[in-house]
Amino acid sequence: MLKDLLLVELMKTRRSKLWLLVLIGPVLGVIFALGNFYFNYDVFMDEGGNGWLEAWTQVQIFYSPLIFPILTGVYAALVCRTEHVGNGWKQLLSFPIKRSHIYISKLIIVCLLLALTQVLLFLFFVAAGMITDISNDIPWMALLGFITKGWLASLPLAAIQILASIYWSSFGAPLALNIGLSLPALLIANSSFGQFYPWAQPMLAMSPADESPIPSYMVFYMLVLGLFLVITLIGIATFKKRDFA
Repeated sequence: MLKDLLLVELMKTRRSKLWLLVLIGPVLGVIFALGNFYFNYDVFMDEGGNGWLEAWTQVQIFYSPLIFPILTGVYAALVCRTEHVGNGWKQLLSFPIKRSHIYISKLIIVCLLLALTQVLLFLFFVAAGMITDISNDIPWMALLGFITKGWLASLPLAAIQILASIYWSSFGAPLALNIGLSLPALLIANSSFGQFYPWAQPMLAMSPADESPIPSYMVFYMLVLGLFLVITLIGIATFKKRDFA
């Protein structure tokens, strides 16, 4: 049943503008990052170092604390949009389907969209770097590590956004909340509270080790996965009791 729900959710996304956003988000992130990198090229490369890693620090600043978290909220809101229109929740819940499966299927779709967004970010960044002739060899494993860790760190945020988007029928309300909480992420990420703040966690995860304030990566990712599990369980429990009359 869960597999069938996932296929249905994927079919719904084909009729929305989700796929355009999946492309636009990474493109904007790379444009802003490389634009700032080359505008301040002498500053970034005054001590040598790997040009790819120096350029990536700008992806970390422009994409991970703002574009990526905001995309998470947009994905969640669009995934739930169909059910909020025309009593869609009542129609969906009238079928003999477990509510937990409905909730989990929507969460999985958002997580898959975030994974695809990260893959495209990687491809666009490498392609743009080759075209603009960034110096040094490409640190493939480091870049893939940033991409993977950034996706993992976005999971608690995805769980929060699905919960908010299910309970608010307005498309703008959860999106406005997400944008408002994303804006201070850059400042909070550099504080001791940063690793506990879901909107700052992707930025911390995508930061090079020498620029990240994370004291322990093991503790950080245990915290990330713990938050994801707790928020998901809370969301499922409350969704089961919710009356969509």
